[in-house]
Amino acid sequence: MARAKTATALSDPRRVAIIKLIEERGPLTQAQILKALNMSWGQVQWHLYILEREGRVRRITKNGLTYYVSAAASTQFLSDLE
Repeated sequence: MARAKTATALSDPRRVAIIKLIEERGPLTQAQILKALNMSWGQVQWHLYILEREGRVRRITKNGLTYYVSAAASTQFLSDLE
């Protein structure tokens, strides 16, 4: 439990890479992120959890799929999911 409490959004280069990827490509699913960054499902899930907790990304569910978007993104990206 200590690991989860002390991890910060920018303390790991993989989280920085996830944020950069989402900002460049827009809304992405967890599967799209893991393929693009060659990470395991568990790694991506953990890093997304930390990024959500820190308010760096948001989770949006549309048509049964969960997308991750940058918290700093404008609502323009949300229209891509319509």
